[in-house]
Amino acid sequence: MDKVSAAGRAPASGRCALGCRAPRAMFAAGALAAAVVSLVACGGTVRSPTEPAPVVPGAQAFTFTQIQNGIFTPSCAKAGCHASSSAAGGLVLAAGLAYGDIVGRPAQEEPQLDYVRPGNPEASYLLKKVRGDPDITGGHMPLDGPPFLSAQQIAGLAAWIQAGAPHN
Repeated sequence: MDKVSAAGRAPASGRCALGCRAPRAMFAAGALAAAVVSLVACGGTVRSPTEPAPVVPGAQAFTFTQIQNGIFTPSCAKAGCHASSSAAGGLVLAAGLAYGDIVGRPAQEEPQLDYVRPGNPEASYLLKKVRGDPDITGGHMPLDGPPFLSAQQIAGLAAWIQAGAPHN
């Protein structure tokens, strides 16, 4: 009798651990259903791939220095992107210029939103761009991704905005 693999998959023969015959798709569907039930039972919610990620309650806010050194400088302030006065969209994210270019400044692509609206992450176009929200104009940032920003980076950025986007 075949055994179920350590990863929980049905063996190639299509027999389950009890000797029954069933298509692999049935095992995969059962595993997916169990995962969804488990997530919902734990108070989680299932989001569609195009739904924006929520601001993570209790996420540790980054300082602006952490954002500049850990996100903007390595991922954004590069030649051909947001490095100089010829920066894409006129948005310069280089050290010493980024804060003044983003906080309380209307986004060129979506002027009804600011790049960063202190205290309001969902009205901050910069956050929408790095999350790749479906309502953005243009591409998910950084354009040379994947990889894009990590969930931790996005949560820290969102928490910084929620905290009032201090220049620290």
